[in-house]
Amino acid sequence: MEIIRVREKIYQRFDRPAVALGNFDGVHLGHQEILKRTVRAAAAQSREAVVYTFDPHPRVVLNKAPDVPRITSFSERAEILEHLGIDVLVVAEFTLQFAAQSPRQFVENILLEELGAEDIFIGENYRFGAGRAGTPATLKAMSREMGFRVNVVPSLIKGDQRISSSRIRDHLLNGEIRQANELLGREFSVQGKVIHGHHRGRQLGFPTANFKPEAKLHPPEGVYAAYCRVGGKICPAVMNIGRNPTFKDRRVSYEVHILDFDHDIYGNTIKVFLVEKLRGEKAFNGPEELVAQIRKDVERCRGILTVLPQFP
Repeated sequence: MEIIRVREKIYQRFDRPAVALGNFDGVHLGHQEILKRTVRAAAAQSREAVVYTFDPHPRVVLNKAPDVPRITSFSERAEILEHLGIDVLVVAEFTLQFAAQSPRQFVENILLEELGAEDIFIGENYRFGAGRAGTPATLKAMSREMGFRVNVVPSLIKGDQRISSSRIRDHLLNGEIRQANELLGREFSVQGKVIHGHHRGRQLGFPTANFKPEAKLHPPEGVYAAYCRVGGKICPAVMNIGRNPTFKDRRVSYEVHILDFDHDIYGNTIKVFLVEKLRGEKAFNGPEELVAQIRKDVERCRGILTVLPQFP
């Protein structure tokens, strides 16, 4: 998949591609429906499937708010889009000047002049142009005038509610991993390079890989059943996010005990797929009590981890 970052104007020429518009943070099941339809339409006409999105998040620029916590890092999102069959990812810099475009200017300047879009795919809640004045109805009216096609994809409903990135963020921040995964259509993951820690795990009989995660939303401190991808291999694991209160650490650390695995992986990048939260962090009365609890955590994980991740 080709990735194009745009500051002012797209100079690449496209041949009437199918274009999906949206932020697509999380690339959840609702997003996937939009993207799959885009890919099918492009393939039917032997054309490119393009995703057009923004960075930073419009809310950060327009509301001058702190950065919206991301469900997926940029690299993760790109990996999933490629897996779904997207040919080109266009990431436009979102600025106040860009936001000042009217809906008509956005369609004429971006969708038609720069992208040359013939088929456009959006969710039913998509908004565009200054003041978010553009709606799916606005885009459909312009399509009849300007000669392109608009495909409005209905939201997917799960548990009487629309699947949305904000709903998934709430689940993750509450440690409700299974519920978040059901809406994502895959396991939520964190990724980073293995670094040296305190080496306590090996002393306790449960060696861990400490890693520094990418900047994105992370679930609360606690112990999780997970899978770990290392060196192309997927292994069951127990992950701990926290401050190790038994040893009174100050900094939050990310540690993974990979089951039935004993290799030196310092410096390697690992990806951890969270399946279920087992428990919160707890201070134990010494190492022996901690080891007894870790044994219980490992046995629970063996019973939970029976299906491999969907997007390894």
